[in-house]
Amino acid sequence: MIPAPTHFPNDNSHRVALFLQPTPRDDFDRLEELTADGLQAACVALDALTSLPMQFDRSTAASLAELQQAVEKRRLLNDRFVDAATELCAQLSDAEQSGPCAEITSGLRQAISLSNRVRDLLAAERDVGWHRGIRG
Repeated sequence: MIPAPTHFPNDNSHRVALFLQPTPRDDFDRLEELTADGLQAACVALDALTSLPMQFDRSTAASLAELQQAVEKRRLLNDRFVDAATELCAQLSDAEQSGPCAEITSGLRQAISLSNRVRDLLAAERDVGWHRGIRG
């Protein structure tokens, strides 16, 4: 075993310090965070929607039940969630309560946007893998 040096010469020596900026993370590294943000937006919109003092027609109630089921199961990345949220956005845009409905619609649109972004990233990963010969 080589002993550790106890004396360091001061002549003809220099120190180098390298400071690097942290690299920003791209969306692909943040898939879980994007999905969690979408679920949070959907939960907030759903809570606000269920607290509205208004009666829902059958199609709105069906979309609301579908959205509740998707959020309870934490399923943001499927067509059922996106379709139910899109239908609710369209139905709420016709509602007479513009203030709360606008906030709910904004939350649902954010959840839809994040869901579509994560689904696009996963589809791109699958396609790139297929072209690289990763089948399965």
